[in-house]
Amino acid sequence: MAPLPYESTASWLGRVAATYRQSVPELLDGIGITTTGARGADDTDTTEIHLDDAARHRLAVFARVPHHHLARALPHLERPRDANPARTPDAVGATGAGSAAWYRPDPYEQPSWACPWCPLRHTAGATARARMYLPAHRVWCSRHSCWSTRGLRPRLLDTRGLPELAHTHREHRRLLRRPNANTAYTWAQAIVTRWYDHRLYLTGRWKARGRRLAAFNPDHTTTQGSSWELTARPVIVHPETVVLARVLARTRLPATPRPDRHPAVTTFLEHTAHTLGLARLAPGPDDLLRSWIRHHTRP
Repeated sequence: MAPLPYESTASWLGRVAATYRQSVPELLDGIGITTTGARGADDTDTTEIHLDDAARHRLAVFARVPHHHLARALPHLERPRDANPARTPDAVGATGAGSAAWYRPDPYEQPSWACPWCPLRHTAGATARARMYLPAHRVWCSRHSCWSTRGLRPRLLDTRGLPELAHTHREHRRLLRRPNANTAYTWAQAIVTRWYDHRLYLTGRWKARGRRLAAFNPDHTTTQGSSWELTARPVIVHPETVVLARVLARTRLPATPRPDRHPAVTTFLEHTAHTLGLARLAPGPDDLLRSWIRHHTRP
């Protein structure tokens, strides 16, 4: 059973164990891998597992999947042992027995739920459940119009009411061709999220988009402890995030000690406002867009 692209190691192990009608600890014990941190063994949805070199080798042999295929599909399979303080050091005994340790990732590192129809397609109908470490350009499934939210309480959102996401998805993939795409997207996401939280510039557009999103998610009032506004925020602001990210990725500002008065900065703000569909864009001193300008005009 091959893993899905970007799948968490614990999610894949859970699917393999279910094939043999076993729990993950029973499966690992049967192939000679000693596990610690048993509290997470029964909850592969919110936990992850660290495997040493011997354990990874044993798993690859048992699953009949080449090790380099596993490493390419499972992002956390070969993470450094000190990437999470809860991990235990690799320990390979004289007999070559492997060891594994369960740990609970930080909230911002929690894997998302995969679009349920994609695992069904990849596993020939065997399962619809899988947890993924999805990059920003993969959180929206263009085939099934499904958005995977991140965080401590991830969920799936039906985005059939937002046809603009198809164009945004194509623009996002074009953005990835640029070498500074990730940096530009990170800046844009922080800037637009701040605008959304402070109800600046695009409030009317975002409210209308939020109503269309809620119409296709009738259970949006039961968000398991998190507010609907925070759950839907990444989807609602995504089109403007990608638009701004493309502008930031293409922009080169001259170094100047007074960026507020430089004509190149004025031209940049006018172009950004036009691209976002705004009549005017005047970021205040605490606006993150102003921080981006100061950062890229430092002498």
